[in-house]
Amino acid sequence: MSAPETAAPLTLLAMLVIASQSDLRQHRIPNVVSLAGLIAGLALHALADGLHGMLSGLAGAAVGLLCFAPFYLLRGMGGGDVKLLAAAGGFLGPQGALLAALFSLLAGGFTAIAYVMWQALRASADALMRNDAAAMCASAWAASHIARRDRLAFALPITLGSIAACWQQNGFAAVASWSLGWLS
Repeated sequence: MSAPETAAPLTLLAMLVIASQSDLRQHRIPNVVSLAGLIAGLALHALADGLHGMLSGLAGAAVGLLCFAPFYLLRGMGGGDVKLLAAAGGFLGPQGALLAALFSLLAGGFTAIAYVMWQALRASADALMRNDAAAMCASAWAASHIARRDRLAFALPITLGSIAACWQQNGFAAVASWSLGWLS
């Protein structure tokens, strides 16, 4: 396995972790993170496969951008999320970007459901401790409606979806086997 092929999944992971941390803390993904990630992805593709690799990275970035652009235009997602998936697509190529988008949407759906359930359970447990079962149900219902209005930091589902796409393309599996071979 060549150095660019080893570095690509690790660099992608670093970019995604930085973006997720920023999104969870500030509900914002800095443009510099996505831009640096895109440049790194294209450079690693070019090192691995020359012009063909760079074109594959550009196609992946375009697919990532186009997959989430409708959500941005409908105000269902922020621009940083769209740019982050485009940067991930620069690492993954067009097929990987499409897989990352699909896996990200699945992860986002599960995350949203889990968040609403967590808020409802937390409110109902608090109400049960203070009052009775009737208050518990009313609190859970109210908390679930309030939680639906909260913004989801979507960089985390994009991270999970991109990691799943990279794993499906044998990116992380190849790095793991290379690392284990290097250690022996």
